[in-house]
Amino acid sequence: MLYIIVGLLVGVLAGAVLPFNIPIEYAQYSAVAILALIDSLVQALTNQIEGRYNLIHFVFNLVFYSIIAIFFVYLGTKMNLDLYLGIIIVFLLRIMQNVEMLREYYFHRLFKDKREKEG
Repeated sequence: MLYIIVGLLVGVLAGAVLPFNIPIEYAQYSAVAILALIDSLVQALTNQIEGRYNLIHFVFNLVFYSIIAIFFVYLGTKMNLDLYLGIIIVFLLRIMQNVEMLREYYFHRLFKDKREKEG
């Protein structure tokens, strides 16, 4: 899991430093791909807390959801529909559900430790 976080930080720093612009016609694809990455990362963190983390499962989910989402964006552009908006909503809902689970875990962990120290 540490490699994933380090790789993410290196990627963010490289993206901030290197002058690289994504063409406007690929903006929908890149937005969906970034959300697929964030969804997979948050899901991996949730799985690690639950003790179910598996690197192969993480990589498979990342590749699978990215390919499916990009395919639907491509299909939407061919049909002249904004399917990417629906995909973004689905990814954001999944991310928020997983963040909620992480928040609950750390909230209970933090206040459980404080109650044990006081009592």
